[in-house]
Amino acid sequence: MTSTEEKIDAILDAISQDIAEREKMADNAMNTLEKINTTLEDYKDANLQLGANVFVIHYLNRIKEAVMKRDIKKAENIIRFHSYYQHHKGNLDDGRDISLGQAALAVTLDGYVERFFDAE
Repeated sequence: MTSTEEKIDAILDAISQDIAEREKMADNAMNTLEKINTTLEDYKDANLQLGANVFVIHYLNRIKEAVMKRDIKKAENIIRFHSYYQHHKGNLDDGRDISLGQAALAVTLDGYVERFFDAE
C-alpha cells in the first residue's frame, strides 16, 4: 500500500469516526426529545443538538463520498474548500442556530487539514 493510499484510508477512517460520534450525539438528542417529562430548556437544547449534528453528518457524508474516489488531490481540495467557505462565508458566531453546526463543521475540517495536509 502506498503512502497516498494509507493517507486516504486514514482520512476515511477519521471521517467515519466523526460521523459515528455525531450520529451518537444526534441519537442522544432524539432520546431527549422523546422523553415525556423533558423540560422546555432540555427540549430546546435537544432540538439544537439534533439539528447541528445532522448538519455536520450530512456534510461529512458528502465529503466522504468524494474521498472514496481515492484521488488525494480532490480529497484535499474538497476538505479545504468547505473549511475555507465555512470560515469566510458561513456565520460561525451570528448567534443563530445554524452557526452551531457550521462552527462544529469548521473545527472538524480544520482538524483534517492540519492532520492530513499541513503536517507534511
